Amino acid sequence: MPKTNNPSPKSFEFIDWKFDDKDHQAIFTYAIHFKNQDSLYFEEKITFPRNQQKACKPDLTTLNKLLNDLHLVLGLSYYKLYCPKKIILPYNLSKSQAEFWTALYRKGLGEMLYRNNLPLARVPNFKPNKKTSTNSVRLVLKEEILVGIGGGKDSIVAVELFKETKNNITAFEVVTEKSSPIIKEVIDLMAIPSIQIHRELDKKIFAHHPGSFNGHIPISAIIAFLAITNAVLNNYKYIAVANASSSNFGNLEYDGQIINHQWSKSLEFEKLIQEYIYTNISPDIIFWSPIRPFFELRVVKMLTKYPKYFSSFSSCNKNFLIHKDRPQTLWCGQCSKCAFMFNLLSAYLPKTEVINIFNQNLFDKPELLQTFRDLLGFGNLKPFDCVGPFEESQGALYLASKKFPDSLIIQKLAPLLKDPDNLVREMLSTQENTTTPTKFIFLGIESVLIAGYGKEGKSTELYLKEFYPKIKIGIADQTQGDNYLDQQKKFDLVIKTPGIPKNKITRLHTTATNIFLSQVGNLTIGVTGTKGKSTTASLIYHIIKTSGKSVKLLGNIGNPMLADLNTISKDDILVLELSSYQLDDIILPVNISLVTNLFPDHLPYHGQLKNYYEAKHNITLLQRPGDIFVYNPTIRETRSWVKDFKGISHPFIKKLNFSTKNSKLIGRHNQDNIRGAITVAKLLGISNEVCKLAIETFTPLPHRLQFIGKFKNIDFYDDAISTTPESTIQAIKSLKKIDTIMLGGTDRGYDFTELEKVVTKYKIKNIILFPDTGNRMFINNKTMNILKTTTMSEAVSFAYKYTTPGKICLLSTASPSLTLWKNFEEKGDEFVKFVKELS
Repeated sequence: MPKTNNPSPKSFEFIDWKFDDKDHQAIFTYAIHFKNQDSLYFEEKITFPRNQQKACKPDLTTLNKLLNDLHLVLGLSYYKLYCPKKIILPYNLSKSQAEFWTALYRKGLGEMLYRNNLPLARVPNFKPNKKTSTNSVRLVLKEEILVGIGGGKDSIVAVELFKETKNNITAFEVVTEKSSPIIKEVIDLMAIPSIQIHRELDKKIFAHHPGSFNGHIPISAIIAFLAITNAVLNNYKYIAVANASSSNFGNLEYDGQIINHQWSKSLEFEKLIQEYIYTNISPDIIFWSPIRPFFELRVVKMLTKYPKYFSSFSSCNKNFLIHKDRPQTLWCGQCSKCAFMFNLLSAYLPKTEVINIFNQNLFDKPELLQTFRDLLGFGNLKPFDCVGPFEESQGALYLASKKFPDSLIIQKLAPLLKDPDNLVREMLSTQENTTTPTKFIFLGIESVLIAGYGKEGKSTELYLKEFYPKIKIGIADQTQGDNYLDQQKKFDLVIKTPGIPKNKITRLHTTATNIFLSQVGNLTIGVTGTKGKSTTASLIYHIIKTSGKSVKLLGNIGNPMLADLNTISKDDILVLELSSYQLDDIILPVNISLVTNLFPDHLPYHGQLKNYYEAKHNITLLQRPGDIFVYNPTIRETRSWVKDFKGISHPFIKKLNFSTKNSKLIGRHNQDNIRGAITVAKLLGISNEVCKLAIETFTPLPHRLQFIGKFKNIDFYDDAISTTPESTIQAIKSLKKIDTIMLGGTDRGYDFTELEKVVTKYKIKNIILFPDTGNRMFINNKTMNILKTTTMSEAVSFAYKYTTPGKICLLSTASPSLTLWKNFEEKGDEFVKFVKELS
């Protein structure tokens, strides 16, 4: 078909790809089909390095996924020539894959569409196949980091931060046409191993095509997928790119969407690709930016510690052109990127040093006045370049103005700055983000605030002093007054203890639980539930220990995890009791999760029941393919969690192959705890004989339906742990012969209707009520013998006076202890004390 001057694009076809395992080379083919002229065909070649010592061969399914993804992302370069409204794919996409690729093409090409006055809807949606599901595989990859190097300040700072913490790193460069001498020199100065991924674009893309479009593509997304494929082929777990918070800010709104020149460097894209990797490739590949918490002003401040790079690095885009001659100088001194970097470097380097780097004073160039206006937000539009937000440029100019007071740009623009000191503080502060792996969260951090200084807070302080001795540590504890958390703004990072709700934290933060999980590679068993988690976790620990395996019991049980970090050996199995407070902001998975039961609790902390259940649900939501969820099938909520679980689910074992009559654990709820623990034991290959022995030798934990003894022919039971109506009901049903019960405590809004019915059904006649909830129980009941009191001594005296000999007095308050006691342990200890003293 003859060509015309007005091509009418019909479709873009992703034709095929081929991979040569011998050469580690992939070839991708594409076509643009037209209604009125011959099709255009393109072929791109990618060559990956092969390290014989590190190379691993992924399974065929994984390799196909990786190459399908590369096929799609590399297609951006060719699709954008004509942006056909139809896309033809040779393979099927799941719903989540289709959504990701639609977002990448539409948002990644947003600037190009804007510059060519094309509607965003010009880019069609990628269509999912209803029968195609998302799945990812587990990969065994080395704990090594691939760091992308672009020749600028950001990757330099990222590498130096990794080097300071002695991480095993390898630099990677994507080479098109020819290697960059700037990148080579920068890598040489880094003195780390490096590899190259070679990208050979089809030369037809550089030819003139009538009616075609030109403009920016999301090159960082292309580099990301090249790095992901290389990581799998050459055995790297981590992929680090150097993108600061500055990239999160767009240039303008167009067609209902924010257009951001740096979109594929932004936090939004980083979240999308992390989720894509996790869901569609493997949860074992970690992609992130180590400098994400910082604005570029803070990155430049860090750069000043490494002067050896000053004469070698460059951020000027003209030095990285693919198909055009590159300038002889590192900085052209004319573009917005040069102006932006001159401004930032001037904030922290001496005037002579900055001028020496650029070979000129850009603040004295009148032709750059409009460029600086645009950078600072005093002009027309934020430049379409990799530059930060207006506030960042303003803060930098304020700092630079003290060194360049007589320069033209300073004299013209510095008077326009408002509240510059506050701007500088904000631009130097860390920014909240959810993409940084906890293992690397301390990179670049200068100060840490420990929020909450109890047992866990103190162990966190010891951890920091041992592993990060240069970090400034602050303490914020409620003993300092109601405003103790106001000092957060003075610190880079907050480590929050479980008792403080996450909505009270305003800075970048983590927890001791997340830090611990990020540092251990052991088999982890996480146990949670409204009640029974301590007993079940302790029983699992006892069974494993009885079997002869090496095991540790840590967490909410009273053993802070970080306090034991140095004592853990690689063979230790870690049993972790996890509260809803710890799970509320947990971001790392356990290998085996177990949920004992669920009913309303901790509502003041979580705000509502839905939030409490969601916190508990996190223990399974974070688990990966191959991980295990052990659940109580009698609990409706945990049954529902099984439906969308990514790993392997196991209900509590129905019937034990041995008797538990010699166990000291009494009650139906403890039978559930035993069955849950045995389920875990069987998954670990522990025999019935060992399980039976362990259950018979297990000593129940204090305050958990604990038999105190028989005094004056009355059996006393301490169930101080029962701080909800449901758990007290279980205790009543377990013991049955109760004549006296102690109830009441802190009011969390529980409904006691069912509890009152059970107390009546089991004919418990003596009722001792503590405030506050005791004041709203049994209000109209005139048949029971009721004592309202605020002291344990009076309560126990009442029990001795009225409990029928041969029957039971039970402490099981169905409410928390904070009204009269600091915790349930203190309440239980006081009960035991007076039972013995008054006997």
